[in-house]
Amino acid sequence: MTLLSLLPAIVRRRPGRIELTISPATRLLYVALGFALVLTLVRDPAGSPFAVMFAVVISLAALSEDRWTFDAGAGEMRRRFGVLFLAKSWAVGLDTISSIKVDAEFSGAAPQDPYAKVQPGSARDRCALSLVMGDGRTMVLCSAGTKRLPQLRERAAAIAEATGLPLVEA
Repeated sequence: MTLLSLLPAIVRRRPGRIELTISPATRLLYVALGFALVLTLVRDPAGSPFAVMFAVVISLAALSEDRWTFDAGAGEMRRRFGVLFLAKSWAVGLDTISSIKVDAEFSGAAPQDPYAKVQPGSARDRCALSLVMGDGRTMVLCSAGTKRLPQLRERAAAIAEATGLPLVEA
């Protein structure tokens, strides 16, 4: 796994439980960009209120979470996203998921995907990691440029290994 990758990080809490979560590089990027912005705004006396506002927003972004937890012991997949105690979560049983899918030619989420509003910037040269539900619907976990396909395969294999779900390549 690349240290400076912006793809979700793999965290293994115990056997049979794996998480995809915001990478440390992404958090570091939030903090670095926020710090640079605040320093720029502080130099201008009229920018001080904006500097405070951006400092708060960047701090919240650095403290945010976006986590997909696959727990074979509990028999569930849980999504948790948001900031600190305001984070929301929902779960589905692993028995409702038919497979983990790596799509080497991703052109966007299916219309019935809860995250269908998340479209790739460019429909070309994209790949994705998604869940295939028992009813045939898909749910995109993340997408990236095709040069990140090996890293997406690594994450998909880790989820499949931890949960016992089949891994499908398309």
